[in-house]
Amino acid sequence: MEFFRALHVDFKLVIVQAAGFLIVLYLLRRYLFSTILDLLKARREEIQDTYDKSERHHEEAANLKAEYEKKVLEAEDEAEQKLTAAVKEAKTLGTEIVENSRQEAETIKQKAQETLELERKKAAAEIRNQVVNLSMLATERLIEQTVSKDKAEQLVDKFIEDVEGLK
Repeated sequence: MEFFRALHVDFKLVIVQAAGFLIVLYLLRRYLFSTILDLLKARREEIQDTYDKSERHHEEAANLKAEYEKKVLEAEDEAEQKLTAAVKEAKTLGTEIVENSRQEAETIKQKAQETLELERKKAAAEIRNQVVNLSMLATERLIEQTVSKDKAEQLVDKFIEDVEGLK
């Protein structure tokens, strides 16, 4: 105890201070700490709720993203199918157009050949007629020069007799 006296420690004061400290500690614990602890607990729950909401939103966003990607893939597949169908249809139409053009060209070619053949026949007939006319003219002139008038009269008489004999 002398040690405490040397330090100038008053036990009554220490006991009063300790009792005051315990009373303040009791009052703080009963009224202040419980309120602070309740506030901290409420804040912790609020933070946990916010975190849970954030997780739910994150999961919903991930689900929406997955659905969006799925829809994008479906749309791409559908577009590819439509494009493939359009290409097939274009090829079919192209083939039909080429075939129709080929048939029309063949028809035009046939008509041209028929027209050409008809024109050739007409030309041949006209040439034949001209050859006959020229032959007649040449024969006529040849006969005029080689046959005398008496000989021509004899030929005409003989021709008339032959014609009368045919009747």
